[in-house]
Amino acid sequence: MIRSLKTFTAGILFVAISSCGLISGGKGRCEKYTEEAFGKFQMASFEDAAKSIKKAIKCNPEKSQNYALQAAIHESMGDSATALKAHSNVIKYDSSYQANYYYYASYLFRLNRYDEADEIIKGFDNAPNTQGYNAKKDAANKVVLDKVDRLRRSIEMAREESVIISQLEIQNMGPSINSAAHEYWPGMPIDGTTFVYTRLVRSQEDFYFSYKVNDSQWSKSVPAPGKVNTSENEGTSSVYIGPERQQLYFTVCNQGGYGSCDLFYSDLTDAQWGPRKNMGPNINSAAWDAQPSISGDGNTLVFASARPGGQGGKDLWIARRINGKWSVPENLGSEINTEGDEEAPFLHYDGKTLYFSSRGHEGYGEHDFFMVRKDNKGEWSLPVNLGRGINTERDDVGFYVDARAERAYFASTRAGGFGGMDIYRMKLPQKYKPEPVNYLLGKVRDKETQLQIAAHVQLVDLKSDQIIYEDSVNEFLIPIIPGNNYALHSSKEGFLFDSRNFQPEKSTIEKPFEVIAELEKIKKNQIVRLNNIFFDVDKFLLKHESFVELDVVVKILMDNPKMKIEISGHTDNTGSEEHNQELSENRAKSVERYLVEQGISTQRLVSKGYGPSKPMSTNDTEEGRALNRRIEMKVLEIK
Repeated sequence: MIRSLKTFTAGILFVAISSCGLISGGKGRCEKYTEEAFGKFQMASFEDAAKSIKKAIKCNPEKSQNYALQAAIHESMGDSATALKAHSNVIKYDSSYQANYYYYASYLFRLNRYDEADEIIKGFDNAPNTQGYNAKKDAANKVVLDKVDRLRRSIEMAREESVIISQLEIQNMGPSINSAAHEYWPGMPIDGTTFVYTRLVRSQEDFYFSYKVNDSQWSKSVPAPGKVNTSENEGTSSVYIGPERQQLYFTVCNQGGYGSCDLFYSDLTDAQWGPRKNMGPNINSAAWDAQPSISGDGNTLVFASARPGGQGGKDLWIARRINGKWSVPENLGSEINTEGDEEAPFLHYDGKTLYFSSRGHEGYGEHDFFMVRKDNKGEWSLPVNLGRGINTERDDVGFYVDARAERAYFASTRAGGFGGMDIYRMKLPQKYKPEPVNYLLGKVRDKETQLQIAAHVQLVDLKSDQIIYEDSVNEFLIPIIPGNNYALHSSKEGFLFDSRNFQPEKSTIEKPFEVIAELEKIKKNQIVRLNNIFFDVDKFLLKHESFVELDVVVKILMDNPKMKIEISGHTDNTGSEEHNQELSENRAKSVERYLVEQGISTQRLVSKGYGPSKPMSTNDTEEGRALNRRIEMKVLEIK
């Protein structure tokens, strides 16, 4: 539970003791012992108070209020055995007073004895049925009733967290990664083959690399090859791996630049990391800028900054790379950032799950890990604490989740390590997992010359109509999520566009989807298959997912006002030839109708159905029949 739910003190019980008349003011010997114990308890002289209340109980062993005071005293002393026995005796000698059950249950809860606390709450509910119950003096007031309701919810949540903690399987990364020095800021490129982190030795920070041997073993770590490590400090790295380039983004402090700490990057060339390069004034400010996280496609950067214009302290900021240039960073807003510090962001490869550390949101320790998710409208959810067990009262920093969403990695000073801060890994609970990803690795070529050319590349999630990636490039790496349906379009002025469809079934990082988009200059009789036109089985009404591709066709017709095209429908040979002919004609007409509705003249369009007469593949297999069912676009005229 977070602090606001878990913090109870013996002071609550102390207030209850005072209000329910334990101190009667009587002059008998037993009452004097009680008054003496109460006075010493108020003065925090707990050992003396314990001696006095023991005398009071010996003098009057059936007075429940004495046991209530004894419970409060021994709770304050940290003597849970005596406190629990005292709570039990309170109920034994006054089973009808409802509030007694709440104090007993709340103490059990603080001791993490959730099942026992739940049983005592049942006693609270049953108190009105006990002998001698008097509603006027024994019933719980509204304040206690509200506290009991909160305690019920807290017990339920704590039980859930206990199950989660038992399933985390937190493991030290071992001597290949950790040493007697400090290791922190873990991370990997999307392919998961290299483990990158920072090591601090005698006040000197450098990057270290370890390479994957198998699913459970990493090689002995070595300093990053090349020139990225210097005699000064380098830290908080994030690695981008592209189709033909790798970049390391990191923080450098007090070594020139625009502020006290700036964001830099280094390029990998011939297995060597090159000299560091400042990311420039669009990203860096005159303030502290640090802890970069680069997205899987290399076009989104999330980092921490103390620059003006935030919510206070250190905030999280986001910038996007468009056509090779970084935008001015934007603050992630008051739902994520607080007046305290938000730091150490990690944007997962799914592009919509963000982990970070915060001092401003309520948690268990100085820095706790939180997560937010982005919806299809681009709005971030409210931050969610990752829970007890993942978060502790110690320092836990640098949360990273692999591309498969199987393992999380973080640094911690928890006991049992090799010395200093160590890096740990664990299984991530399902509710905190991002979506596992694969990735699409692609290039764009001129079909005639086979040379790479820059083109407008767009990847769209057809289910949500969300543009996942858009840039003018000649090569690209785009994270994709298993189970989603994607349309990939590559286009360039003067060329007919390239259309692809991807529906990855599972995450297989070792085998990415690879594509070479080949663009051909527009010419007469040129044909392109429209791979993202969808119909229900044996139907001819366009499905919503088709509109993304058809809008690409609209654009190329708008850009080439003298172009005339044929839209052709094709089927497999399942069913009668007459039926297939009619179906292919109706499907082609549906496409034509959509283009006309978007403003394209009917004089520029011809629709035609060919039925099964022009197969692309065999009709003897399902894969072949799927290839034969298609819509094509043919250039009839171009000027």
